[in-house]
Amino acid sequence: MKQILHIRLRTMLGIACLMICVLPSTGNIGKTGTKVCPMTASFTSDWNSLPLSDVALINSYLSHIQEACRDYYVQRDEEIPTVSWYYVSLKELKAASLSANPTVQITFSLMPYSGAHNPVGIDEVTFAASYTGQVSLVEYRRTEDVAA
Repeated sequence: MKQILHIRLRTMLGIACLMICVLPSTGNIGKTGTKVCPMTASFTSDWNSLPLSDVALINSYLSHIQEACRDYYVQRDEEIPTVSWYYVSLKELKAASLSANPTVQITFSLMPYSGAHNPVGIDEVTFAASYTGQVSLVEYRRTEDVAA
């Protein structure tokens, strides 16, 4: 009798654990749309999986990105998060095609974090790089908040 009670108890605990793990994911059943979850952005700590040109741009602009992030959060009177290279990705490069000396706009996506890598959201920062080497901030903005 005691053995049957233990088997039933273990079975009930197993079912409860399964429900705890599976049921939260069923909240998305029937939902449509293409909204991307902030944590699915393409960030990687394996720099070998990225084009070397992306790595070079991220490395070259990292101090500018960190400064723009710091200024943005200071203006909002929020805790200043950390920006690491593996949470930065190159989003877009564009320039005026008819210009002899074009200014290139470089947009990065980043996921600043606080504490032990707790993301605060997904941000974008755009810089203008002139043909003379001058780099200026065009825009820093929040694109996605962390899902609650």
